[in-house]
Amino acid sequence: MATFIQMPTVPYNKMTQRPQQIMKKLSEMGHKVYYIEDIDDNYLIKKTANLHLVGSKYDMNNLESEKPVILWCSCPDQVLNIDKIRHDYVVYDVVDDASHEFAIWGAYIDEMVRRANVIFTSAENLYDKFSKRHAKVNLVNNGVDLENFSLAKNKKPLDLPTNRKIVGYVGAVASWIDWALINHIVKNSMYNFVFVGPLYNLSSVPLIRSNVYFLGMKNYEELPYYINNFDCCIIPFSINEMTNSCNPIKLYEYMSLGKPVVTTAMKEVQNFSNLCYVSNTMEQFKENIVTAVKEKDHKLENLRKNMAENNSWQKRTEQIIEILKKERIL
Repeated sequence: MATFIQMPTVPYNKMTQRPQQIMKKLSEMGHKVYYIEDIDDNYLIKKTANLHLVGSKYDMNNLESEKPVILWCSCPDQVLNIDKIRHDYVVYDVVDDASHEFAIWGAYIDEMVRRANVIFTSAENLYDKFSKRHAKVNLVNNGVDLENFSLAKNKKPLDLPTNRKIVGYVGAVASWIDWALINHIVKNSMYNFVFVGPLYNLSSVPLIRSNVYFLGMKNYEELPYYINNFDCCIIPFSINEMTNSCNPIKLYEYMSLGKPVVTTAMKEVQNFSNLCYVSNTMEQFKENIVTAVKEKDHKLENLRKNMAENNSWQKRTEQIIEILKKERIL
């Protein structure tokens, strides 16, 4: 078994995304995992038998490890810390188009690519981009935590509105949402629109309407209770280079609960156009919401659940292990 060290990133319990999911699964497979949190503190907490949370001030060279030691980097500026920790290999997991979202990170990408032994990408556009710059690039899409996203979590949360059908969104309430689209679809609508998630790069809620509810951030374990009580789910992202390089985790999470999904026409959702409602215009998005809310197709619902089962984080991590074995890192 190996030691995986997730380089400094958001706290493990803040928003459960790709780094947390992969590290959790690696630890469950028996590998020793240290998840370094971007918190200016000195601590080492044993979360499970093989998973440890580490403060960024902890002396990483005192970590008990089994060889090989693999540094797992999920954003390019983590290259600044590579030489501070004894290791055997470096993995660069490209989760989004960092150069587009955070211009400052662009300065670190070349060095990260140079230092990486293996690169994983979460989306096809990212694979195309990085495979031109590195010999060992592998496409490993995002996935879903099937244990958490359970149909049994169906009790209606008290802060959900009750007087209309609910069109719901779970995730960061951020600048990459097409707010002009939101303004269009909520106007004169017969539905309530619910956003569950924290504000990100926004100082205040972007619009105020009587049928729009911003419920703020919820615990990861609570999210299925909200999704299970949505009549349809939406992914209303603007279409640009960043979102076309995004393999949305929420798509898998929505579908694991069988929910109809209305989405803008991002590249990565096109692969699932038979299971969700891909919209090319604002008006089509609005019309698709009506269709999705009225949908009563149990066969389609089961196909979505089956899709999610085939795209679990367990399967993704098994794919990662096979690639690392092929590259003789494990």
